[in-house]
Formats: sequence, structure tokens, C-alpha cells
Amino acid sequence: MDKFLFDQHLQDCTVVQEKTTCFETFLYADPEYRTTVTEETILEVEEFDDFLNQKGRFKNKNQGCIGGIRLILQGNAIHPNTFEPKFLSLPNGFHQKIVDTMYLPHSWIETLSAVGPFYWSGCEQIGNDHYLQIIYRKSDVKKASNARNWELVLSHSLKTGITNAFFKGTPRADVTRCITCLRQCIGEIDHPLFLPALVFSCDIDFGEDKRHRDNRERVRILEKQVVDASHRYAHPDFTKRDKVNLSQINSDLVDCHKNVLWKRPEGYITIVQKMEKTASEFKILWPNERKERLRKIQTMIEGRLELLQSKLQGISTHREVTISRLKLIGEVLENLVSLDIYKQEKQRQFSKLLSRKTARLEETKQEERREMEKTQRDLEVMLETRKQTTMSLLGILFLPGTFFAAIFSTTFFNFQHGVYAGIVSKKFYIYWAATIPTTVTLLGMWLLWQRRTRKMLEKRDEKFRDLEAQSKKARNDIFKEEDSHFKPG
Repeated sequence: MDKFLFDQHLQDCTVVQEKTTCFETFLYADPEYRTTVTEETILEVEEFDDFLNQKGRFKNKNQGCIGGIRLILQGNAIHPNTFEPKFLSLPNGFHQKIVDTMYLPHSWIETLSAVGPFYWSGCEQIGNDHYLQIIYRKSDVKKASNARNWELVLSHSLKTGITNAFFKGTPRADVTRCITCLRQCIGEIDHPLFLPALVFSCDIDFGEDKRHRDNRERVRILEKQVVDASHRYAHPDFTKRDKVNLSQINSDLVDCHKNVLWKRPEGYITIVQKMEKTASEFKILWPNERKERLRKIQTMIEGRLELLQSKLQGISTHREVTISRLKLIGEVLENLVSLDIYKQEKQRQFSKLLSRKTARLEETKQEERREMEKTQRDLEVMLETRKQTTMSLLGILFLPGTFFAAIFSTTFFNFQHGVYAGIVSKKFYIYWAATIPTTVTLLGMWLLWQRRTRKMLEKRDEKFRDLEAQSKKARNDIFKEEDSHFKPG
């Protein structure tokens, strides 16, 4: 079934071009050839079959080989789709050849779409030999540039101790660094887990510890910023809040949280546990002639895996504490943002209230202005009226006397002829009897009219004072509402 699925998936794949090199080194029983190391060279298309079949310049002329490693490398994979599902980077038909010739697992193509750190191992018997097959990859990162993806597919012959592998990675995957380390550890290459453990160690190196230390330092800075922001929000002077940039703090928090969540150590601990399981299963299949040598390397591999697991457990504990502190910072920041939103909502409500109050105040001012203009007109009218009143008063005082003098000067009252000419008549009192009451009556009526006019003016003045008081009260209400709105709760 694996071969059938391999053929089906292979037909659906698209080929992209990548620079391909090869590297091989062997261990020999003869001390003269024990540390034979060849250089990494370009693998041309026409030489591909020679490398697979160890012909031409790739022929192993030395006898007594006890182990080795043969790699097809693409250590600088730069095509944008080179790690996309259903994309292959070897020339057309070459994947079928290396699977058949180097005994790589048929399930390789199925794992092109795997996400996260992926590890699989299995054992296949071909003829009278057993082959331990391993797929180890991390190729789900999609970035426009600077992605860190790799895949390692290998097959280890328990009979010959030779590991055949295909190793591809982006420039950031440090494939070259892994090969450099491999060249310095030639004596351990005949163990199938040597190369996967080496790639894992290069991936989880001191840089990973430094990254978590840097994240913890960023958490301390964020905690200080949030505490300072909390103090500013608790300060009675609410204007100090304007100096706090919550958006920037939140952006830094999200970026830090993202960096902390990257490379979840639990996933890598699972990889280590699977490698330990592979090592245990491989131990059962050791050939008798290789047991003594493999036992030493096995101890080294087990120690390396135990070290990596302990390191990852420490990272996991450190990471959990960091995440807890980040969550606490997020909760405090959420409360501050809620206060900020509440403040903005209150400001909007106050702005609406202020607009309504201002409109009412403007209406009051306009009415006050109209009343002042009316009062001014009334004052001008009153001054004009006083002039007329003065004339009227003079008329009231002298008009009755003039009126009666004119009447008494008629022939009905003759003071110029006869025996009594030039003598004041005994009936002269009639003049005063008529003039004085009439004058008093008219004067009283005028005084009553003046009193009524004064009351009307007083009512108008009182109404004007009420308008002034209402306007002043409206202004005071606005100031009080503003003070109560911005007063810290």
C-alpha cells in the first residue's frame, strides 16, 4: 500500500529546481582509511545515477567498510514553493530512483504537508538486510523571506552500517552547520540516530535558551510599564493618563507573547521520546558483529537525548511561568483599556450634555439680550415719558386755574362795571372751590398712573434678574458637571 500511495502522490507533485550537492564519508576497519572524509561536491544530473549506484568517481574502492553516510544535499533551498505540499525539488523521476536505490521510505511524499516538528521511524526488511527508516522534518513555516524549514529522510542498513539520506533546508536551517559538525564526529556516523540527533541539537542550541531569556527580560520591562501605567491611572490628576501609550504596550505584549509561543517545547519533547523509542527498537536489531561498537555510540546517543529532554523540560517550565506573567499583564492592561474606554464614553456623554447645556445657555443669552434691548427701549421710552409727564404735571397744576380763570372772566362774572367794580367778589371762593379739588383729583390720578407704571417696570426688572440668575446657574451647572465627570472615582 505504501508503494501505491507513493506512486499516486508522486504523480500529483510539481518539480522545482534547487541546487543539489552530495557528501559521503565512510568508516573502515583498516586504520589507514578510518577517517576518510570526502568534500561536498556539486551533483550534476548526469552523475545522479553514478552516485546512487556508487559508480564512476563515487565508487568505493576500499574494502573493509564498517559504516558510513551518503547524503544528497540541498542546503540552500530558495525557491518559494520548495517546501509547499505537492512540490518536489529533485529532477523529474529522481525521487523514484532514490527511494528504490537508497531504500528511503515510501511514505516520504505523504509527509510533505505535515505541520509542526514531524518525526517518524520504521523498519523494513529488504532481502537479507533490515533498513531503519526515519523521516524528520519541520517545513510548515510560510514567510515571504527568512523561513526556517528542513527535511531529513534517511535509511540505515543494519548489515553494512551505511546511512543513505536526503537532507534539504532553507538558508536559515543551518544545513551547512550540521554537515560541519558531522565532519568533526566521523567516528559516530554509523548509528542511524546520529544525524537526526545532530540536527535536533543544532535546532535546540544555546540560541533557544537565549531567546527565552530575552523574552523574560521583555516581560520584566512590560511589567514595569504596566505598573507605571496603573499608578498613573490611579493618580488624582487624570491628565497624567494621557502620558500612557496603552496601544504601544499592547503591541509589545502581543509581540512578546508571539515569541514565547513559538517553538512549543512539548512538541519537541515528544520528538525526543520518539527518538528514544527508535533507539530502543534499533538496539534489538543490532547485528552481532556490530554490537560492541554500537553499544558505545548508543550510550552516547541516549545521553544526548536525555540531555535534550532535560533542557526542553527546563524551557517548558520557564516558558509556562513567562506565559502566566504575560497573562497577568494582559489582564491588568485589559482593565486599563476598559478604564480608558469608560473615560472616552464619559467624554462623549459629557460632550453631548455640554452641547445641550451650551445650546440652552445660548438661548438664555439670546433671550437675555432681547430683554436688555427691550429694557433699553423701555428706558428710552420712559425718559421720553418723563419729559411728557413733566409737561403734563405743569398742565395739571396750572390748567385748572387757567381754565377757571377763563370761565370767570366771562360776562357771567363781571368785576369791572357797576357799584362793585374793582372789588373782589364775595363769591371768589367759587374759583378756588372748583380749581383745588379738580387739581387734586387730576394730580391723584396722575400719581396712581405713575405708581402702576413703576410696578410694571419693577416686574420687568425682576424678570430680567431671573433670566440673569438662570444663565448664571446654567453656567455653574456645566462647571459642576465637568468637575464631577473628570473627578477620579
